[in-house]
Amino acid sequence: MHRRLFLQQAFAAGFLAREWRTAPPQAYLAELRSMMTAAPVPGAVIGAIHDFKVSWIAPLGVKAAGSPDPVTASTLFQAASLTKQVTAYAAFSLRGEGKLDFDRTLVSYVDDLRDAQARTVTVRQVLSHCSGFPNWRFAERGKPAPDLVPAFAPGSRYQYSGEGYFYLQRILERVSDAGFGELVRDRVFAPLGMSSSTLVWDPATLPRTALPHDRRGEIRKGWDGAARGLRADSTKSVEQLRYDGYAEAVRKSGDPALPNWMIPNGAASLVTSAEDYAKFAAAAIRNREIAQQQIRINEFLGWGLGWAVERAAGHTYVWQWGDNPGFKNFVLAEPSAGSAIFVFTNGDSGARVYDRVLTHATGHDHPALFWL
Repeated sequence: MHRRLFLQQAFAAGFLAREWRTAPPQAYLAELRSMMTAAPVPGAVIGAIHDFKVSWIAPLGVKAAGSPDPVTASTLFQAASLTKQVTAYAAFSLRGEGKLDFDRTLVSYVDDLRDAQARTVTVRQVLSHCSGFPNWRFAERGKPAPDLVPAFAPGSRYQYSGEGYFYLQRILERVSDAGFGELVRDRVFAPLGMSSSTLVWDPATLPRTALPHDRRGEIRKGWDGAARGLRADSTKSVEQLRYDGYAEAVRKSGDPALPNWMIPNGAASLVTSAEDYAKFAAAAIRNREIAQQQIRINEFLGWGLGWAVERAAGHTYVWQWGDNPGFKNFVLAEPSAGSAIFVFTNGDSGARVYDRVLTHATGHDHPALFWL
């Protein structure tokens, strides 16, 4: 009887705890600001979606340690791996026009894989992280790049892969006949009113940008070099650049011509604000297909099409974490309820912030946070 009542209450509970539905509790935000100084994480922003509409945005802290400039709803953060959901959104758009088939092999679009198993990988397997590809390949300067090879039979189990999303980026360029920045601008940013978002950071926006910090709370060096170099050297707009163009830019810089070094990057290079990202999240979770699990991780977790899936406390959530140097972020959503919450931070200890926010805001623990 007690178990039945518990389950009924769990299923009846809203996405956010009652005291978080219209705004975060001010007492909690005050405590969180204090704990952020201990972390140290100079700045953060929390945003919530309800009924597929932006509900509230709560900025915290400052854009840079030692600066009085506060984080605002329009401050720019590196979204890190939350970029992958933008890439998936663009892929769904192209599929809707009949230009992309999730069950076709990658090499049927861009034939650039030699390994026999790699040649069987499909777009669906990339979106759901079961291609078997590594997260990233690495090579020493002057040495050839290793082939992109699955670690197991594609589709048989989960393995997170930024490489897969980068290869998908090349396919999206091919089928849309546009640079990756251009197609994302036209299919995601412009339709959703995300006027501040880009896949290659713009130095002109430095006054609005949250700077990355290490675990000592010091500003990381060199974080802007790739974007500044690409924008300064390119004869085209960065939105028009295609794979050959930005791969050549990396070669000229002396870095290995591998995806982890390249921007724009459909796995990790989104720069956005809370105002913009809230619009994206509200639109993206209208697609119930993202929550259809494609591959199982464990009894709580799996991966759908572009988003991770979590089953907890009677809810089915979709989620993603972001982890770039100096930026730690998280988004959690319940498509069936039209609700979401996201946290961006500008410090390497930011996972401690988003862990506590998500647990307090939803009123329960999340297996995803234990798994990471």
